[in-house]
Amino acid sequence: MSGLPVSSFDDDIVSELLGPFRFLVKFTLLDCSAKSKCLGVITRLLAAVIIVLLFARVGLLMETKGNSLSFPWAESNFFGFPAIFAAVCALCIFGWTKNGFVRKFSKKLVRVRTLRVESNSKMDSYRLVQVLAMIFSIPWLVAMMSWIIFNFTHNKIFYGGDETNIIFRVLLVVSNFYIWYISTICLAHYVLVTCAVSREVQYFNQELEKAKEDKFLKNIGVLEKFDFRQNEILEMILLANGSLSSLGTFAPLFLFYGLVNGVYLTSFMDSVPLFYFVILMFNFAAVIVYNLCILFPTVALQEQLTTTTKILINNDEFECSKDPIVYQTYRVMVDRLQKVDTRICVIAAFPIVRGVLAAALFIVPNMGFLLVMAKKVLIANGGHV
Repeated sequence: MSGLPVSSFDDDIVSELLGPFRFLVKFTLLDCSAKSKCLGVITRLLAAVIIVLLFARVGLLMETKGNSLSFPWAESNFFGFPAIFAAVCALCIFGWTKNGFVRKFSKKLVRVRTLRVESNSKMDSYRLVQVLAMIFSIPWLVAMMSWIIFNFTHNKIFYGGDETNIIFRVLLVVSNFYIWYISTICLAHYVLVTCAVSREVQYFNQELEKAKEDKFLKNIGVLEKFDFRQNEILEMILLANGSLSSLGTFAPLFLFYGLVNGVYLTSFMDSVPLFYFVILMFNFAAVIVYNLCILFPTVALQEQLTTTTKILINNDEFECSKDPIVYQTYRVMVDRLQKVDTRICVIAAFPIVRGVLAAALFIVPNMGFLLVMAKKVLIANGGHV
């Protein structure tokens, strides 16, 4: 009986964090959180089959008979690479639910909250983020369904491709709706968890700054509490990153590939119907927004951690402190921030931080413009695409 209240409390925290997404994830057919052993085996097998089918869908979308730099080639790449990202979303939901990631994270979040100097119930509400996630999913749905339905009416999968069997076209329409659903659930989990972590770091900074202004940090009792709390926050970040990195490591890469091809597709404005061109550009915008929804919260968290370092370093009191324990604790806090790697890296090479993101947002679109220039040079010299 003693375990019941704890389980109920955990459920309340998870529900507070995820809101409606806690229940919506069960309809993805990828939820492997079943406690029953028999049901757990069935759900994992079903999830495995779905993931295999999603990767098979990638192969179907990446097939193209067009020449390099042709419209069919660009169109296929534009929808094909983000299709890989959809399979990544499925793998993420499968792994997160199987390992009970959100429940483990919620327990750690509650522990960190108890270490606050002052409680702040307003920070514990994620309803606005949940509502925004639901609202932003609507244009994402329109983008996902518009191009496939338009091409369905033309008996094709791609406008630049050949006519296709109706069975494949129906399956693509259904799969697009399903992918919209799982990608929305996946992104909501990612953003809500990252938001929760970022809020705790932000509030930690506010209380640390206040203690600094009030000259309380020289008190070893106060400083040790901040030291312990900082360690717990970093452990929470590492716990979150251990699961969130499965999305943050791969999804931006494939979405950036889609972005490059989206820029290149702008050069075919006169080659396709205006309505379909608008659909392509709407999907282009949707890919950009979705990618930024992954990248911006992650960058914001790193900025909060940088602020923590600045608050600690820009404090002459510690340099002049005659108490060796105070100075040692201060150095531990500074060194911990510098040595613990809290970054998520795209393909384990490019950390998602402000400088790298700014460079990516400059370089990646220009790769698309390079393709446009290559096409124009080729045509100007008598070639064709």
